[in-house]
This record gives sequence, C-alpha cells and structure tokens, in this order.
Amino acid sequence: SKPVWRVLGMEAEGEKKGRRRRCSAVGKDVAADLNGRIPLYKSDWLTTDGRHCRRSGVFKIASASLFSYISSILPAIVIGNILDDQTDGQLGLPEVLISTGGMGVVWALVGGQPLCIIGVTMPVAIFTSVCYKLAEALDAPFLPWLGWVCIFSGARRTPRTRYSADLTPAPSFPAHAGLMHIALAIFGAVHFVNKTTAFSCEIFGFFISVTYIWDALVALLDPIITGKDLDFDGTYPPGTNDTVAYDELYKTQQRGAAFTNLALAGGTYVLCMAFHRAQRWRLFTPGVRVLLADYAAALSLGVLTALSYIPVVDDAIGDKRLDVPDDNGLNPSFDRSWPVDLSAGAEDPAAELIVESASNATAAALEEPLVLEAWQIAASILPALMLTALFFFDHNVSSKLAQDPKFKLRKPTAYHWDFSVLGLEVLLCGLFAVPPGNGLIPQAPLHTRALANCKIEAAGNGQTREVFSDVVETRWSNLLQSLGVLLSVFALPALACIPSGCLDGTFLFLGMAGFGGNGLWERSWLVLTQPSLRPDNVPYMRIPWRKTRLYTVIQLAFVICVFILAKLPFVAVLFPLLIAVLIPFRMYALPRWFTQEELDALDPPEDASDTQPVVAGAAEETSPVPHTRSKEQKAPLRALDSAPEQSLEI
Repeated sequence: SKPVWRVLGMEAEGEKKGRRRRCSAVGKDVAADLNGRIPLYKSDWLTTDGRHCRRSGVFKIASASLFSYISSILPAIVIGNILDDQTDGQLGLPEVLISTGGMGVVWALVGGQPLCIIGVTMPVAIFTSVCYKLAEALDAPFLPWLGWVCIFSGARRTPRTRYSADLTPAPSFPAHAGLMHIALAIFGAVHFVNKTTAFSCEIFGFFISVTYIWDALVALLDPIITGKDLDFDGTYPPGTNDTVAYDELYKTQQRGAAFTNLALAGGTYVLCMAFHRAQRWRLFTPGVRVLLADYAAALSLGVLTALSYIPVVDDAIGDKRLDVPDDNGLNPSFDRSWPVDLSAGAEDPAAELIVESASNATAAALEEPLVLEAWQIAASILPALMLTALFFFDHNVSSKLAQDPKFKLRKPTAYHWDFSVLGLEVLLCGLFAVPPGNGLIPQAPLHTRALANCKIEAAGNGQTREVFSDVVETRWSNLLQSLGVLLSVFALPALACIPSGCLDGTFLFLGMAGFGGNGLWERSWLVLTQPSLRPDNVPYMRIPWRKTRLYTVIQLAFVICVFILAKLPFVAVLFPLLIAVLIPFRMYALPRWFTQEELDALDPPEDASDTQPVVAGAAEETSPVPHTRSKEQKAPLRALDSAPEQSLEI
C-alpha cells in the first residue's frame, strides 16, 4: 500500500531519495515523525477529509472549536482562582489564560498531532501550589524559582546578598524540565510509553474525572454542609444597629445563594448530558440532533446563564458568579515584567506584593526582598524531575486517548516530535514565569470526538454504542479555541456573568463525559450489576468473574492512592511518581496474579498488525484502506485496543 502522503499526491523528501538508509541514533524518531507529518501540513489547513474542504467539515470545525473553548476556559478560570489563592496573588487567571492560550497556539502551528488540546491542568495547579510552599520553606523567591523548575541557565556569579558575604559562582546543573522533555524525545525515550496499556490509561483518566467531580461537589456542597464562607467578615453598612441580626440575615442569603447555585449546577449538568446524547433521541431530524450534540456545552451554559438573570434567581445568587479580575489585557496578576530575571542573585519580583499583603508585624521583616541563591537553584532539580515525570505520562496518555483507534484517524502519529515541542513550550513558560501546560484529559479525546462523525448502534442487552466513521483532522479547531482562550484576557468582565453553579455543573459534565469508554468505569458498574444482566459480548466476561473483580479492585486502589497523595500538602509533589509506577506494576506484578489469557481479556494487547488507515480519495471516504507504514513511519506509540464492540454504554 502507498504511504499516506502518496495517497494525497505528495511525496516526502525521504521517499524521493529512496528513504534514508540510516538515521543518526540521536533524533531518529523525531526525524521520522517530521517525515510523516510535514507532507500533510498543508492538508491540515486546507482540507477537511485529506483532499477536499467540505461544508460539513467546516461546520464540525466551528462546533468543535466552541466546545473546546468552553471546556478549556472554564477549568482555566477555576485553576486561575486556585493559584491566586495558593500563591498569594503571584500567579492567577491572567497567567493561566496566557499559558493555556499561548501554548495552544504554538501547538496548533507546529505540533505534530493538532487534535491534542494543550493547557494548564489540575495536576499542574496542585504541583505549582506545592512548589510555592517549597519556595517558602527554602526562603526562595517563588517566580524565579518556578522558572528554574522549568528551564536551566549557565554559570553565573552571585552578587552580595543578605545570605552570602562573598561572590560565589553559580554551578552548572545537569537538567531542567524543558530540556528533559527535549532530551527524552531526541534519545527515543518516548518509546517507553509504548508500555502504557489500558491498565494505566484507565486509572489516570479515571483519576482526572474524579478530580473534576470532586472539586465541583466540594464547591457546591461545602457552604451547605459545613457553612463555609457563610459568616459575614466585611464592613457593616452605615446605620446597622443590630449586628447579630445582620449576621443572621447575611448567612441566610449566602445559604440561599448556595442552594440556588446547586440547582443551576444540576440543571447545567443534566442539560449538557442530554444534548451530548442528542443523537440517541427520536425527536427532530438527524441534522438537528447532530447540531444539538455538537453545541451541547455552549447551549447548556447559555440557557442556564440566561435563566440566572430572572429577577428572583438573580437576587438569590447575589455575588456568586465567576470571580475574575478586572480586564487588564495581557498584564500579569501584579506589577512585574513578563520575562523574569532568573540569574543567581535576582531579587524577588513580588517583594512589594508580599509587603502589601503582609501584616504590619511582618512587613518590617520583609523590607529586604528575597534573593535567589545558587543552592536554591540546585534544589529546583527535584521538582523539575517530578514535573517531567508528570508530563511524560500525562501528556502522552492524553495524546493516545485523542488518537484512539475507535476514531479511525487517517494520519500518522508524531509522539517524539510532539514531546520535544512540549519541552520548548515548558522552557518558554519558565522564562515568563507562568504555569506550564500539557495535554488535557478529558478535553483532548472529547475534542477528537467533537470532530468525528458517528452513529449510534445497538450493543445488545438494551445498550447502545457509538461507532465512528471518520474525523475531520485539522489544525483550525485547536488554533481557534486557543486564540479564544488567549483573547479572553480582554473579555474577563463578560465571563463574570456566568454563575459559579454553571461552572460547577460544567465540571460535573466534563468529569462524567471523561468516563465514557473507560473500561474501569464500565467494570466498576458491572461489579454492582445483577449477574444475570451482565453482558456476555465483551472479552473480560469470558474469564472467571473473580479475576475481573480483582483486576478492577486493584485499579480502584491505585486511583484512591493517587487521589489522596495529590491532596496532601508538600507530599503532593511526588504524586507523579506513583503514576509512573503503574507501568512497571503492569509489566511485572500483574502477571503473578493473572494468566496471559486473562490479561489479554482485561488489558487488550496492542494491534500486532501495526496498520493504520490512510487518507483516501473522495470515492473511498466511507471505506478507508489500511496500509502498513514503513519502519521509519511506524507510530512509536499505539493507542489502546478499545474496539467499539468492546465499549459499553452504562
């Protein structure tokens, strides 16, 4: 069969020369990825099916762009508020939006696989918060120290500071997070993720979904159950005589706002899920059902936000809408320059902010700003290693899920080149002292799904399944949603109109939508299902049920451990290590408890044929022809073998 670029009427440089006989061991995989994707770069922009630009594909791009924008901007607002609170205002929503939008634009332009959505994730927010606590413990200026976690600089000389009485040369260090990414890609270490099977991906995807749902439920139920944030702590209005009565009235109003937001969250979630599954309806025409499914999040958010402005509801909500800063354009959260001085001896750019926010008793002790020391730079290597471990797993898993075989993608993968691009982006984040981002779960696979054409088929036992025919493989949707996130820094007051309950409802939707197709989620429900009603058309139902149950319990135990570790202060910086343990655990521990036949049923092996559909001509759109790629163009990572017939809709 012809390679994909020949089907498109193009020919790679390597093909013209009879394919290079030998590539340098260093960078061989990156070069192979580029040889596979560069010939397709033009078609990524100018076509929707690899050959033509069709109107239906343009509509898909528009709906997927809007959906991805909403699923990116709302978590970014929450993460920005979390970082603003956890870092005492040194990082906030402007930095998160600029990082998410800027990295997304770069990714859409030069990334190998543009379907993967890039942004600041909740694990990164946890990691950054822990880095702030570590910087405080080390008495180091946070922003320069965070920059060193992301990037590395050469030897410098340290000027006289309050910590050092003489000039000391800053040592050279072996690595940093950005260069670690690039080095791993160049030396082919991304091949190790080849060992990432459904066992690890299901656990990590489940953990991300649980985190979204947990955060939403805590925000909604905390004020109702524990009374958090119900007490009045402001200035009483003039003429207030009975402060006790005023406190009780305020508490009643806040409790009413909490219940109102709970109702709005429930409405947003129910409407999102209903529209998301509109293609299963019998109402309306197929075109209308597809339109409702494509714009599910946007429609739900718009409807519930409009309802929140009904006078009675608006009065009940009060000020419980999205907390965003004033529209300050591309300015940082406080008065500082965007490029941060990372040299040893650099003063803390947040010195004035710290003094302003400190009490009078401690302000005098902070008059002399913190200064970055050489030993503090050395100490940044440990969190840099943790960040690399997190992104090595998190990003590649999100990329694999976005390229799952069930979507029937026609263009080749580029895992090594993508990871090197991610390293360059992390390096830039360090220079500007903004939180780094990587592939988003569940946004990345949901973005691919939004670009896909699918139909609903019966799966037996009264259940249904989604069967995908093709995907609009384009760079436009990622670019448009990233530009939208980036330009949102100019429209923050408009986002402040959204009730916080609608935001939490969207979080619930993203969490529950992330469970779709997750084998751990399906088997967890089957554990509680009446035995006679369990389906018999999936491989893991053909092995002893006790083995399926044991496998599920092991996965759930890992989810609980990772979740608890991620919530512990200081120790949370180590939670990427527990995630990295999943791969050797699957390779060496599980075979002791399960036979190979049982593991093949529970954790399907990768496709041994190593084939992938190619972009066919217009006459072959509905029946893409598989081809065997050359050794140089084989995908270094194979997505999970989750065929549609094994996917259940619970």
